[in-house]
Amino acid sequence: MVLNLAVMVSGRGSNLEAIAQSIVDKRLDARIKLVIINNDEAKGIDVCKKYSLNYEIIEHKNLKRQDHEAKVIEKLKSHELNLIVLAGYMRVLTKDFLNSFKLDNCDLYPVINIHPSLLPAFPGSNAYEEAFNYGVKVSGITVHLVDEKVDNGLIIDQACFYRDNNDSLDDFKAKGLKVEHELYPKVLQDINKNGIYYQHKTYYLNQYI
Repeated sequence: MVLNLAVMVSGRGSNLEAIAQSIVDKRLDARIKLVIINNDEAKGIDVCKKYSLNYEIIEHKNLKRQDHEAKVIEKLKSHELNLIVLAGYMRVLTKDFLNSFKLDNCDLYPVINIHPSLLPAFPGSNAYEEAFNYGVKVSGITVHLVDEKVDNGLIIDQACFYRDNNDSLDDFKAKGLKVEHELYPKVLQDINKNGIYYQHKTYYLNQYI
C-alpha cells in the first residue's frame, strides 16, 4: 500500500522535507498529494518547489478560525487521502475540523503530529525552550495522533536525545531536529505497514478520508 498524505505546514518545512526525501529515497511508501501552508512567507514553500509538490497557501489572517478551517477542509476533501500530517503547523485544529475526517467505527482521527518533547511533559508551542530551561538531561520527540486536546492524542512512538552540560539552546534544538527528521518518516512507514494499534485492535489506513 502507498499512503496518500496531505502535509500541513506553517514555517520552514524541515519535517516536510524529511518526509519528501524519504519518499525519494524509497524509505517511505507514500505520496504527498497536497501541502497546505497557512503563511505566505513560510520557507516550506521553497521545499514544495524543490520537490515539485502540489501546494496551496490558505492564509488564516483576517479570517475567523471556522472560515479558515472550512477552506482547508474543502481543499483536503478534493484529494484522495489516507492521512493528514502536521509538520510544524502552528494552528490548533478544532473538534469540527477533526470530525470532518473521523475514521469509521472508532474514536481516532487520521491526523498525526510531531512534538518536540517526551509527552506528556512540556506540551504546547515552546517545548524545546521549556525543556531546556527546566534543565532536563534527557529529552525527546513524540509522534502522536491528534485529538480535541492540545498535544494529547494517542502516542505512536517516541525517541530520546541527551543533553550535554555545555549544550546551548541551539545545540539542544539541533539534536532534537535530527531526531524529528529520522523519526517522522519511520513512524509513517510503520503505520503504512502495520497500522495503528488502539484499544486492542489494529486499524489500517486503507480508506480515503
